[in-house]
Amino acid sequence: MQESMLNRVLVVLLTIFVAVSARAKSPEPAPILMTFWAHNQLRYPDDPIPGSRNRAGAIQENSVLRQKLDAINVLAYSFLNVNESGNVYFSEPAVDLSTSDVLGFCHDHAASCPNGNAAMAGSFSAFVKLQNRNGTLRKIISIGGADSQKTFDRAISHPETFIQSASAIVRTYRLDGIDLDFEPDAFFTVNDAQPYAHLVEALRKELGQRAFISVEVPGDRETLRSMNCPNNNTCSANLRTIAANAYVTLMGYEFHDPYYPGTVTGNDSNLYSSPDEPLLPGFYHGSDNQAVEYLTYQGVPPKRIILGFPAYFVAYGGVEGLPRSHGLFQHFDPSLTPRFDWDIKARGSYREAQHLLQSGFERQDIRVNGEISAVYAYSAAAKQWISYEDSSSVAAKARYVQARHLAGMQMWEIGQDVPVDSTTSLLRAAHAVLWNSTPNP
Repeated sequence: MQESMLNRVLVVLLTIFVAVSARAKSPEPAPILMTFWAHNQLRYPDDPIPGSRNRAGAIQENSVLRQKLDAINVLAYSFLNVNESGNVYFSEPAVDLSTSDVLGFCHDHAASCPNGNAAMAGSFSAFVKLQNRNGTLRKIISIGGADSQKTFDRAISHPETFIQSASAIVRTYRLDGIDLDFEPDAFFTVNDAQPYAHLVEALRKELGQRAFISVEVPGDRETLRSMNCPNNNTCSANLRTIAANAYVTLMGYEFHDPYYPGTVTGNDSNLYSSPDEPLLPGFYHGSDNQAVEYLTYQGVPPKRIILGFPAYFVAYGGVEGLPRSHGLFQHFDPSLTPRFDWDIKARGSYREAQHLLQSGFERQDIRVNGEISAVYAYSAAAKQWISYEDSSSVAAKARYVQARHLAGMQMWEIGQDVPVDSTTSLLRAAHAVLWNSTPNP
């Protein structure tokens, strides 16, 4: 009897020891490397989802995109929208939907498929079938995007409808989660910031703990601060509430722009605030590090923060660079800012930036404490200045993510990067640091 009891005690102790040891040795969560596929095919006609159909009805392949999937583990389909009643819907049916979607999902969820008669390419149903060679790719929908004030207002005004329609898409297509990319026109207020936090909380409850949920937030401190309603104590924990239920994805870009207030050129996506930034009215002094510091100060755990970076450049025209300035912090003329491959002024893809660097633009970088903070290039002949990322600046940001123990990185947008087997690939640079290896296309 005593021997039996002793054996039981030993078994219990051994079980506890094994359990504690397993917890102690459990691996760190894999770093996140997330990017988006934009359904704006007017801008990206050469970057279709493999398995979708072209205008002639033929199946499309995209080996470049398939190779990029091996470098990431989250891909977001962007963008879905929200109608006046709060229903999440496919806003580009000719690109998003196929006839099988219309006969299947849309038949039972008509509000999510307006103008379903235009269905053609079936990019979304092709998207949900994607997988990388490691089987680690999580596929999510992204709702909102730039200028999404109406989408945001509709979502928080009809939270139950929004959540039910969004979860119907996730469950029907067996997706892994949702990205909320609501970008209002102005600062958040108590009337929308608090409902937003509650919406994220309810979305987590609906989708469960295993779902991937991310919330895109701007990089400027003023807008981040407004999310916590600084003049109202009832919602001072909004950012913590969001972080408890979703990853907080910092959009680490658009810090400076030729159409923002300010009269001089400035870096679009700088990691640190440069000590040489000019003290001029309207010139913002933001950076990735400043935003991360603010989020953690507000109680957002570092492991809930994803650092975003752009795969595009911002351009300034009419830049008269002083000697040795290389166009940085110099006056410009917005009317002389050219169009590039986006076919809008002041914007172009990272792929286009590679061409510019072969046509008279000279690369420069800014270093803070020995680390690259920002990259830019100037053409004295064309009087043009661009702010962009390259593989070295992305690698520096990946090292920052590791040093600060952040959750990972996000890039807008996958079609704008060069092929991942190129040494200049942004995704390749991020993957190499985060996983200590390079993707093998």
